Amino acid sequence: MNETIKLSSPVSLNGVLVNQLTLREPTVGDQLSARKMAGNDDEQFELTMLANLAGCAPTDLHQVTLRDYDKLQKAYLRLSSPEPSADGKQPAVVGMGAETR
Repeated sequence: MNETIKLSSPVSLNGVLVNQLTLREPTVGDQLSARKMAGNDDEQFELTMLANLAGCAPTDLHQVTLRDYDKLQKAYLRLSSPEPSADGKQPAVVGMGAETR
């Protein structure tokens, strides 16, 4: 799943002027590598995650306006949230709980 965000102001990413960014759905690997790069810095973690999902360097996102950054944050949350079932309820989590051991 991907989500394309229209930017209110164009930015140069990887040397190309763009007016939209497409974020792909995050993976466990994205989360692990971003956490490793950012350490305990939550802001750097978020910036690294967004850059990885957009296919650019974290420093490229420094030029994005705060309004557009807010759009990227919201898109990230939508892409990383569980999808509700057809009835609108969250799907059940299946796992090895204490009751199954």
